[in-house]
Amino acid sequence: MNFAAIIAEYNPFHNGHAYLVEQLRAAGATHIAAVMSGHMVQRADVASFSKWTRAAAAVSCGVDLVIELPVLYACAPAERFALGAVATLNGLGIPGTLGFGSECGDIKALEDCAEALGDVDGSPELAAYLDRGFAFPSARTRAIADRSGEEAARLLKEPNNILGVEYLKALKKTGSDLTPFTVARQGAGHDSREVSGNFASASRLREFFQAGALRETAPYLPEKAYQLFRRDYALGLAGASFYNLTPAVLYRLQAMEPEEMENLPDMGEGLHNRLQKAAKQASTLDELLAKAKSKRYPMSRMKRAVAYAMLGITREDAALPPAYLRVLAFNERGQEILRKAKRTASLPVYHSFARLERDFPVYARKEALATELFRLGLPKIQPVFSEYRDQRPGFISLDGSLE
Repeated sequence: MNFAAIIAEYNPFHNGHAYLVEQLRAAGATHIAAVMSGHMVQRADVASFSKWTRAAAAVSCGVDLVIELPVLYACAPAERFALGAVATLNGLGIPGTLGFGSECGDIKALEDCAEALGDVDGSPELAAYLDRGFAFPSARTRAIADRSGEEAARLLKEPNNILGVEYLKALKKTGSDLTPFTVARQGAGHDSREVSGNFASASRLREFFQAGALRETAPYLPEKAYQLFRRDYALGLAGASFYNLTPAVLYRLQAMEPEEMENLPDMGEGLHNRLQKAAKQASTLDELLAKAKSKRYPMSRMKRAVAYAMLGITREDAALPPAYLRVLAFNERGQEILRKAKRTASLPVYHSFARLERDFPVYARKEALATELFRLGLPKIQPVFSEYRDQRPGFISLDGSLE
């Protein structure tokens, strides 16, 4: 078995994702597993599409096994997101390759940047920029420029490069048996509204879906993925967003006790007071975020604080290590990975949510809440998508048909 792994969200699975799978196959991978965010994604929003549909799309289009990234890491900052994802993949106990896209496509440059970040952590330069009121990402980039030059700092201005560097740090920190492999991102940038050839960003594709322009997405999605996402759209099971939860968000933030809000991850420095004050003044989610953000507290940090509050994630929860492997979808080659993992895995494998809840109730409760937020965040609330009802892993044959 020549094993390769991917860290992804597939929201939705598009041609750029298929390209990475093709490149891993071309490099010799016979079996590919992806660890994928569930119903919450790293930009601190609910996923636009169901995790079961996204997992099925991935396996229909070349991935062999999809494992869920627990929500404790899925909507975390890049460092914790990467560490949780890599540690989850390490739990399979199968050596191989970790493949990811990057803007630069240069693994050596990313490795040098990761090494430089290790030197910057805790440095006087970083502390000085933080004392001047810079948000942590900006402070770190400026400190890298001071220590290692502008070229290294430029790498940290591109989102996929940032994640790639964090993957490399996580591989080293966990002593992983996975070897990094990067390919240059094809076509449109991460959040670009432009399209390029047969490539469009996931954010642009979500805009098409939200506008009802289904046919506009077809050139940028593999056919089998397109059919799955189109099906969900027709059923009213696509287009979930935190914006559809605005009244619940404002109520939750206003109703929280100060001590409870202060115990959210990454809060600190009086941020809980700022967020709660903004919630009492705002009437929309955009207004809430605009009132709460500042030079020191960027929008991404505010959005994650909102997500943590809605999920009830505490600092103690965020410090928990990955504890299990939950299967979302697989094919015959995925079954072979799972059979091998029976001998090699350091983490238990779960197909049943009921068993996961029995053994890991804290993790399971957060996943159930994330799924409820997805359901309530749909344009029209649907009486489906409960972790407790008929949501078992999907077996997908190698010809891409769901069984």
